Amino acid sequence: MSEAPWTAMLRAVAMQNRAARVERAPDATVSVWVQQTRKLMPPLSWIVPFRKERVARLDHIGSRVWSLCDGRRTVEDVVDTIAAQYRLTFHESRVAVTGYLKTLVQRGVLAIEMAEEEN
Repeated sequence: MSEAPWTAMLRAVAMQNRAARVERAPDATVSVWVQQTRKLMPPLSWIVPFRKERVARLDHIGSRVWSLCDGRRTVEDVVDTIAAQYRLTFHESRVAVTGYLKTLVQRGVLAIEMAEEEN
């Protein structure tokens, strides 16, 4: 019997982009600066200034999720921690956290290492 795709994701480990530049604000929010991988091509590059870095500004909850992605905790550990801290059910937390992690991966802030399949 095949497992649901989200169960494999829960066993994965989320880790912060070590190449990113991190700025912590006094209000406990975090700004993560990552290198741009795309470049603008002429003639658009002649008009629009190109930035070498892109920033992801994380609010309080986003900063908490990001800080839990230390390369040791599984996604399930992060989901459980957020569920307990914000009084959510496991499923509410799973939907919110995995959606947010997906966004952070797309922005280059996090990487996800999938666990090896058990036979």
